[in-house]
Amino acid sequence: MSLGLRLSHVKSLASSTRYRVRYFFSQSDYNHVTPSRIPSGHSPLLRPRLWTSIFAAGASCYLLGTASSCDEVERHPHRSAPDLKQSPDTPVQKDTEGGSVFTFDGASTLSAALVALTSWSWPERFKWIQDRASILILELSQGPGSLWNEIVESPPSSRDHPEYDWEAEVRLGDELCIAERAFLRSRRRKMRFAFAELFGVPVEEIDERDIPIVAIAGSGGGFRAMVNTSGALKGAQDTGILDCTSYISGISGSCWALTMMYSGVAGSPSPSEVQRHLRSRVQVPYLDISNFDTIITPPFNKYLLSGLLHKSTAPEWGNISLTDIYGTLLSARLFVPDDAKKLDPYCLSLHQFRRFVDDGSYPMPIMTAISRHMRQDLESREVETKKQERKSYGPTRRLRLRKEAEELESQARWLWFEWSPYEVGCDELGAWIPSWALGRRFENGRNVEKRPELSLTLLSGIFGSAFCASLQHYFLEVQPLLRDLPLPIFNWLDNVLVEKEKDFDVIHPVPPSGLPNFVKGLEGQLRYGSPDGITETKILRFMDAGAELNIPYYPLLRRGVDCIIALDASADSQDLWFTRAEEYAARRGLQTWPKGARWPKILRPATQGSDVPAQDQVPGLDSRTNQTIASAKESDVVQQADHQRAAQAPMRNASLAKEDLHESSHNNSQGQDATGTVAAGQDPVSPHTTTDISNESGQIKPSSAYVWIGSSTDNGSSRVDNLEEEGLASRDGIGIVYMPLIPNEEVQRRHGGSLWDPMVISTWRFELQREETDKLLATAEMNFKDGHQKVARVLKVMWMRKRDARLEKEHQKWKNDFDRLVEHTS
Repeated sequence: MSLGLRLSHVKSLASSTRYRVRYFFSQSDYNHVTPSRIPSGHSPLLRPRLWTSIFAAGASCYLLGTASSCDEVERHPHRSAPDLKQSPDTPVQKDTEGGSVFTFDGASTLSAALVALTSWSWPERFKWIQDRASILILELSQGPGSLWNEIVESPPSSRDHPEYDWEAEVRLGDELCIAERAFLRSRRRKMRFAFAELFGVPVEEIDERDIPIVAIAGSGGGFRAMVNTSGALKGAQDTGILDCTSYISGISGSCWALTMMYSGVAGSPSPSEVQRHLRSRVQVPYLDISNFDTIITPPFNKYLLSGLLHKSTAPEWGNISLTDIYGTLLSARLFVPDDAKKLDPYCLSLHQFRRFVDDGSYPMPIMTAISRHMRQDLESREVETKKQERKSYGPTRRLRLRKEAEELESQARWLWFEWSPYEVGCDELGAWIPSWALGRRFENGRNVEKRPELSLTLLSGIFGSAFCASLQHYFLEVQPLLRDLPLPIFNWLDNVLVEKEKDFDVIHPVPPSGLPNFVKGLEGQLRYGSPDGITETKILRFMDAGAELNIPYYPLLRRGVDCIIALDASADSQDLWFTRAEEYAARRGLQTWPKGARWPKILRPATQGSDVPAQDQVPGLDSRTNQTIASAKESDVVQQADHQRAAQAPMRNASLAKEDLHESSHNNSQGQDATGTVAAGQDPVSPHTTTDISNESGQIKPSSAYVWIGSSTDNGSSRVDNLEEEGLASRDGIGIVYMPLIPNEEVQRRHGGSLWDPMVISTWRFELQREETDKLLATAEMNFKDGHQKVARVLKVMWMRKRDARLEKEHQKWKNDFDRLVEHTS
């Protein structure tokens, strides 16, 4: 069925649904609504927003064609298809107990909606929602033997939730917590041997004090980023780089890779084990009917729905959001082992990640999310001002309103929050709580209740909630896909986006998920510069950090990292991310952050006689390119990916870095190998450098790794092409090794066919075929291996730099002590 026809079907269905639901929602006395299919003793459930969530999930299934036929249930690995029908003879009584699981202002609005789900006449394609809703009504009711009774009304297991009896306090300050510092000591002891092997020196030469702090940062980008990060970590493991790494930070899809890795669902955090688990779990979309059956079938239902049910009982903030439903559905794919006997609640506990980290065996994972903060009165004024601006006809009044709106907008802040096995907190606030205490209400720095730890099923929804971004961020993400439209329509949409940029930036189609504000009541105790009024609000709302910066540099800045290996699987331009990272570094006062750390453009040399310099000829800017785009009829997703890349430059009007042009000229004259591999017998950390070269079509062939090293004295570009020790050692700043997700020729040789472009996998894909997964994992792994010599070279220079600085300091101290001794004796 065509997309347009599906949209019309969804629209007509939504219209009839709205009419029926309005009847239930408009009743003044909900006790007069008689459930027609709920057995006696079982009360309706859930809050109003979950109805919207269920319908949205069903509509998405129908629209995108991801719902499977019912016969697929028979192929479910855990069991045969359950009997989903209830007997029509089951007696029905009205709920007079008022004991709905999820209530809002005393009205069980969604309970009526779920009753409607089971009683309406549904199209065959939607029948599976009706059947599963019937089971859900039973399991989430408060009746004896229900899932609600087992999870909520029974005391938490001391084995599954030992944190339930612990007291929590807010820790204030900028320093790392004691547990993380202990981890670093353990990690350094183990990294001595790894660094010695990587550098080819005796282990006695490696002093723990000289070991550089290395971090890997995985970008966002949905399943594409998740698989890319997993594949790159396998490459890091095979080359010894992972054993030299202290931290791994992630955004969005990379957070899913890290949570799979450290949850233990794959057996261990080993990237090889994680890849085996990943291959078996990403072939089915999270909206597939078998996934819903997993959620409603024991023992998986208790494992997956505990997080939702515990949250539903939370006072003041327990609204079930679309993000929570999304995270639960996603978790049913990512955090469920193939063997039901291996189900372990520890796999859904963030603080239980410590069992793989405390002894220093693996790097410490850091997941990220952001929260937009503006005082409530100002936020209301901002929205109203923008509305008045749109309605205003007078240029003077419109200009005044626009200026007022911009002033209000400038008072909004995006706050970065980090999740580690030890703590959850915000560096900009200088406030932290134990990871197991997230979800509790706090007042004046102490918890006022004890609750089980927030489940990873809910956190995974927050980490990857790109759909909670503003319309502005959403449009920027999908802009490359709109290139498939006729050029006049695309230009019109682009103009609307530019004209309404300020308006779209404050509109969130899906509200971000809310959690209790743990800094409530701490007025005057937070870090200087914290947003006004943040200690007064009850709830903080979180969303995917990729809406602000798609590579998680920020949580690494406070940890004094020496080198960041950036794994980038983003679909959009990197100029924005690098520029914003520089802004964050400047905000923290880091003068040694690399300058001009931008993703090199793919250049096409100027044709002979052209009046336009080569550095100004960016693909997509000339009329011929636009004409080609307008007339092309895409026949497969490979060509669509080409459009995505072509769209990046004109969308953002990015200027071309001079160092990119210089590099292309230098590379053409040198003719170096772009794969970055080292000849047999060559020193793995020799100054042999690999940079971009021209291919047969005249374009610059991208490298698997680019290096920038900052300097506190050099204000020029920090781009480094010559990896000689002397030149690198003269720079005292942070090093960045940038590794983009690009096609890999070795993967082409392994799998055959044409050169495969991994960017054909859209950010919005939530299932991958086995061949796609294998190719993407192999591409990420080989890209890392191709660039690991550059990483090793940079790390060796960082080690030598720290060693020399320590020896110089010790020598100076010895000299001062000797001079004082001589002075004293004389």
